[in-house]
Amino acid sequence: MSAKSKPSGIRQGKARHLVTEIILHCSATMTTGWFDDLSFAEKIAEITRWHTDPKPKGRGWRAIGYHWIIDRDGTLARGRQMTEIGAHVVGHNAGSIGICLIGGGGSSKRDRFLENFTREQDTAARRLIQQIKAATPITKISGHNEYAARACPGFFVPEWLQGVM
Repeated sequence: MSAKSKPSGIRQGKARHLVTEIILHCSATMTTGWFDDLSFAEKIAEITRWHTDPKPKGRGWRAIGYHWIIDRDGTLARGRQMTEIGAHVVGHNAGSIGICLIGGGGSSKRDRFLENFTREQDTAARRLIQQIKAATPITKISGHNEYAARACPGFFVPEWLQGVM
């Protein structure tokens, strides 16, 4: 792709919704000590269980709702394929990519990023966002807390994007 050409874009679902937004989330787990003895794969399996177990304990979804998960050391794992519609923000799933950071338990929506997450997660999230932007015309990057009355992802995404840490 030349520097002047625009990405053709990632399309989701049968309706082929163009992906134009990235929405950040947190696992709402403790920032330190949460499953320290488990592998990243085991942590992802636990989050998947939260999403797929039948109600009332789980959400009853068919798969994990996020497209990407970032562990405390910056390791990335794919959840849903980016061509699949996620299950991460009611009313905003089609045309968006959901990224979940491990941590954020007890956070508030105006905390600074490093109060709940690591520098490695910061680097990995920024790098992943740039990779997604190279593949599709992203017009908005937001946090779950911009769409729902909750702390998730545990910081205010617009300030984080401007480098306010």
